[in-house]
Amino acid sequence: MPKLSEMLPSKYIKQTDITAPALVTIKSVELTDVSPNNSGEMKWVCEFKELAKPMVLNSTNIKRIAKAHGDDSDMWTGKQMVIYVDEDVEFGGEIVGGLRLRAPKAAKQPAPEDDL
Repeated sequence: MPKLSEMLPSKYIKQTDITAPALVTIKSVELTDVSPNNSGEMKWVCEFKELAKPMVLNSTNIKRIAKAHGDDSDMWTGKQMVIYVDEDVEFGGEIVGGLRLRAPKAAKQPAPEDDL
């Protein structure tokens, strides 16, 4: 039997599409009508090079990208983030889980060797 997510496909990334944290590269960020019947529900949508479906951005994720890569969204293209499922996301007073973005952890620089 198919899973609910297979029976009701979405053109946008959902929690069930992300099984582990993944490093993604921003391809574009555009204001898009995300309503099923094109009624004009405009939201910011981010496409990633590594994923087939785009992600609808909420204010938290927009702020996280801006914190990592600056206030000018034109400069976000080509920048990387980590997409993951945060089980503690709340909506309408309920803990429902949701998708989050975070800056990738910086690679540790080797400690400089002492000159002897």
